[in-house]
Amino acid sequence: MLVAASPSAHPPPDREAHPACTLLRLPAYEAAPRLIGWEVEAHGVRARITEVEAYQGQQDRACHAARGRTARTAVLYARAGTLYVYRCYGMHWMLNLVCDRDGEPAAVLVRSVEIISGGPVARARRALSDAVPLRDGRTIANGPGKVCQALALDGGQHGVHMHDRACALTLHPPQGPVGALARSARIGVDYAGPRWSRRRWRWWLRGFPVAEARTPG
Repeated sequence: MLVAASPSAHPPPDREAHPACTLLRLPAYEAAPRLIGWEVEAHGVRARITEVEAYQGQQDRACHAARGRTARTAVLYARAGTLYVYRCYGMHWMLNLVCDRDGEPAAVLVRSVEIISGGPVARARRALSDAVPLRDGRTIANGPGKVCQALALDGGQHGVHMHDRACALTLHPPQGPVGALARSARIGVDYAGPRWSRRRWRWWLRGFPVAEARTPG
């Protein structure tokens, strides 16, 4: 069950002037590492992006668009800054940010975030016991399904653009130096064959323990 946060007293930001839009017009494999350190905010919770993966074009056999444009994948072909929120194995919602030019299916999957504010709300949404260690917010949303739970994002945001008033998500630039990044192959894409499953299109903040722990090989 999604837990609602108290409504903000502040007006929504001017989404048309959002600096993230320029970044997201890049191909996904260029935008992804640059998104590390950016902050996402939705429904009373704010968090720093700490781990991402890139999916680029129909040629990428790990991308949902590998079989072409369908009703399911049409949003991947939309303009940069559109949210592609899909359900994995019928259980967990996954947050992706559409990238690149119109008509080129590409997106960045937000794999993990570090909670900055709204921790109690995020904890309640994740139904975490008070006994679960938080590591200063690093374990509340240390996986892509947990990200959407903590931010209360689901299929209702699928296809919504950041410029739209209906968009619940706001992106904020990094507040300071981001630090060094690490990279590896993407996780769980062996079905794409060695050419694409071995492509090093996963990045995370170096030293971030929940990302380091699941690094392939």
